[in-house]
Amino acid sequence: MKMRVIAAGAALVLGSIPVQAGNLVYQPVNPAFGGSPLNGGWLQSEAAAQNLPQAAQQRRQQLFNSQQSLTGSGTLTPGQVFAQQLQSQLYSSLANQITRSIFGENAQQSGTFSFQGTTIDFVRVGANVRVTINDGQTITQVVVPATP
Repeated sequence: MKMRVIAAGAALVLGSIPVQAGNLVYQPVNPAFGGSPLNGGWLQSEAAAQNLPQAAQQRRQQLFNSQQSLTGSGTLTPGQVFAQQLQSQLYSSLANQITRSIFGENAQQSGTFSFQGTTIDFVRVGANVRVTINDGQTITQVVVPATP
């Protein structure tokens, strides 16, 4: 009962205080519609952020289309899946051998690996290792620190 009296008294006191309000004025955000020109960069970055998922979807579609053109259809046979996994494992093993040759216990100053028309050369140059990959069509060079 006491709480009801206190609550009613508080409501009476708060209800008797004069309240002032101003007019609401609409101000557009977009500078093209009369908003501040300083908002242009922010709006551009928001639009770009909203387009990122769409760009990612387009890249996924392109990847799917390229896979379809390679296999002739959208699905791979179990044999094709196995061949892809085996090839991936072999490339991984080869990459490990090359890495051990460059950074392992008995690291070499230079070396060459060749497989399926691809040549990988490496050479220590000062504090770095320069790796050159030549696949017969393109040459890629990567420079990495000699110590991990």
